[in-house]
Amino acid sequence: MTTESKPAGRKPDYNVYASGASDNSPNYKIGSAWKVSKDGISITLIANPVDGKVVLFPVKEQESE
Repeated sequence: MTTESKPAGRKPDYNVYASGASDNSPNYKIGSAWKVSKDGISITLIANPVDGKVVLFPVKEQESE
């Protein structure tokens, strides 16, 4: 198995969020993710979620510019 990191200079395909403690709590951006070969996703985190759960959302057009 090979590991692939983000391609240099390529913008992320997804933002990675940790959800708040309750439904009314905000989501916190904790990283980014890129599509890789063989339908995989490479995730880079700058923080670890306390409960171990993350959510990926596609990057919006205005965010990627």
